[in-house]
Amino acid sequence: MIISKVSHTNSRLIFSVYLLFTAFITLLLFLTADAGESRLTGNEIDRLVSQKWKERGLEPSHKINDAEFLRRLYIDVTGRIPNAAEVKQFLENKSKNKRAEKIDELLAADEYGGYMADVWMQILFSYDAKRRVQAPTYNLVRSEFAANFNSNRPYSEFVSKLISAQGFVTTNPYALYMGRFETPEDAAGNVMKIFTGRQIQCAQCHKHPYEEITQEDFYGVASFFSRRQVLPLLKKDQAQKITNAITRMEKQIAKLRDLEMEKAEMESNVESTTEMNEEMMKKEEHKNARKKQIDKSKKKNKGEKKKNIPPQWAIDSLKQRMSDSTFKPDLLVWDAVNGQITYEDNGKKNTVYPKFLGGASISGDAGIDRRDLLAENITVTEQRQLARAFVNRFWKHFFGYGFINPVDDMTADEKGTNPELLELLTNEFVRSNFDIKALFRLIANTETYQLSSTPNTTNKDDRMYYSRAVLRSMDPVQLSNSLLSSSGYFNQGNMKNKSDDELAKIRFRILQLFVYTFEDDEMNEAEDFSGTISQALLMMNSDMTEKVTEKKPGNFISQIMNKEKDPQERINLLYLNTLGRFPSEKEMEAALTIAGDKEDGYEDLQWAMINSSEFVFNH
Repeated sequence: MIISKVSHTNSRLIFSVYLLFTAFITLLLFLTADAGESRLTGNEIDRLVSQKWKERGLEPSHKINDAEFLRRLYIDVTGRIPNAAEVKQFLENKSKNKRAEKIDELLAADEYGGYMADVWMQILFSYDAKRRVQAPTYNLVRSEFAANFNSNRPYSEFVSKLISAQGFVTTNPYALYMGRFETPEDAAGNVMKIFTGRQIQCAQCHKHPYEEITQEDFYGVASFFSRRQVLPLLKKDQAQKITNAITRMEKQIAKLRDLEMEKAEMESNVESTTEMNEEMMKKEEHKNARKKQIDKSKKKNKGEKKKNIPPQWAIDSLKQRMSDSTFKPDLLVWDAVNGQITYEDNGKKNTVYPKFLGGASISGDAGIDRRDLLAENITVTEQRQLARAFVNRFWKHFFGYGFINPVDDMTADEKGTNPELLELLTNEFVRSNFDIKALFRLIANTETYQLSSTPNTTNKDDRMYYSRAVLRSMDPVQLSNSLLSSSGYFNQGNMKNKSDDELAKIRFRILQLFVYTFEDDEMNEAEDFSGTISQALLMMNSDMTEKVTEKKPGNFISQIMNKEKDPQERINLLYLNTLGRFPSEKEMEAALTIAGDKEDGYEDLQWAMINSSEFVFNH
């Protein structure tokens, strides 16, 4: 009897412990839920979008079919159209969740990272800057970016690396971005425009016309880049002379560096003072600072320019690079130990200390890594604006128009076409630790993303409220990739003797041909034009078009002509591979008349398809 009571008591105790343990595990799982899992749902996005439709009397277009969805998704996520085999496989898939599964598949594919790398190369480098980038350098940087996006590193980390990068481009590819700017002003304007959507360069010469940004504010940001130095090392003899000169002066440079660090004085190329003015002394962040007493007798003679002093690691890197037996053209980026920026206002030259936009000033002392501080400010302190600008930019990528347009002119007062949705997506992006794939997955799974571009009577003029897909031209990257995909050229035996580097160079030349034709010096890309003669001629007469449309060893025309004898099957495959769908009955009838058993007819049919609006547009 005693044994029975003890056993019963132990059972209750064990059961109680089990319940507590289960509750603890449940709570632990909830608290440690995967950050990549979205708390904002596609249904909530659709609800907020449809709410705007009701307010404006818009009826949404119908949902696209599987073939249309697949083509759109491939273009938006991998930067190319799907090939015939991919289309057939998807259309034959009977899974109810096949669209969501395909979204996951493409986001996990290496092509996703490669395409995102190309997208960011276009964003980061201006028309002229892209012209100066050679194929080996482009492919090196692209490869690093692609690895970053495929491993799904946080977007904030990507931005931080770009802003703070120093060193050789061959060892730190992110340094190419900082190496492209000629002046601190250029760097400041571009960084703020791309990563925060703020056009601060309007305040370079006068107060910003639409925002509370002054000249001093602009130059405060530019001052973060005032010590940035760029040394091109394009030829070995030139690089050797530079290295020898710096080596001879190494001891002198070291003494100057020590002196600067001891005095904590900033240098400039014009006569100026490091003394804080009265207004700066009143700021909270400078409350413990003391004014420096400057001995005017020790000031440099007027007109004498002071040299920027390189850090020791830059000198060591140069010496190490030149000691290697092989030489590769390169670019070295570093921040000098000293240096300051000035601007002129009403004939007076003002020295400016680094200052966050709308925030605190930073010490101008020697040796401070200013760009590291700016990178931290943008990616941590101002992370919501960073996230907001990214969300707006890539909402435009998927829908043709952002919430705020242009995407790099997000003034403080501009709320956008759907402020609540923009803020929720921004919150979600920050919450997920800047998880790009999670954001793209969330967007692509919405009903809104899967609407047709065919308008109805209520939404034929709608572009800003997403009641239909916006018909838009493929950008240069998408178009060149799609032509390569249609050709089947890289996948065949005629390329088996080409190395990866050779294939990358061929791809680079083709991409640049389209970039130069479809983009002007104002960076107006394909999505902003209705078509020009040069662009039409490129599509009709380029060597690339010839490789796609003529029966040449290895291309798709050659493949179907050799493997398929049935004219209808040949035509089906040609349509699937070029337009991502089967031909209609009327199209099949016309195609059989054009082609049939005539080899030249298939070449004419392919040429007509790739020059059609259906091929060139993302719809």
